[in-house]
Amino acid sequence: MRITHSFLPFVLVSVVLLLVTGCRSHREMVRPSEPDTAASVLADTAAGTPTAPSSAPHYYTANFTASAQGYSASGQLRVQSDSIVWLSASKIVELARARFTPDSAVIYVKVMGRAFRGSYADLYKRFHYRTTFDELYRLVLASDAEAQLAAIISGIGLDATVRLGPVKEVDSLSFPMVVPDKVAPL
Repeated sequence: MRITHSFLPFVLVSVVLLLVTGCRSHREMVRPSEPDTAASVLADTAAGTPTAPSSAPHYYTANFTASAQGYSASGQLRVQSDSIVWLSASKIVELARARFTPDSAVIYVKVMGRAFRGSYADLYKRFHYRTTFDELYRLVLASDAEAQLAAIISGIGLDATVRLGPVKEVDSLSFPMVVPDKVAPL
């Protein structure tokens, strides 16, 4: 597929969204509340119904739209508690996909045939965006995530908007991330 100038804004929106979600925000981010398992186990034990705390992962999903320079793209956000943040952006066809884990980041701009694979230190060296998995995880699950994204986007001087749909908890999700072996670096 030959990339024309009309695809550039779509790629820009995709890459902006994928990278902006990793930018450091100076606002305080709130981690989703975790149940106090030790206290609940003690309370259940005192009530005569001992139970073990659940360590099953939680899965979350949300849809989003992003626009820049009059062009827009839509996508999906998927999260596995404390393990994976996955994004996919598309406009008729998938434009880009990213997968962030506690120790690595993979960004694949499919329409350009370019990819980034590495640690968060490598991500900073390449794109000059400093982040950690914990910051990214807290951002995407924050109750005011859309407002935080808007602040980050305006803070770095971009004329773009991101609208995040409601985040829903689901029973399970997949996190596909196939990057061909022979792709140019992003």
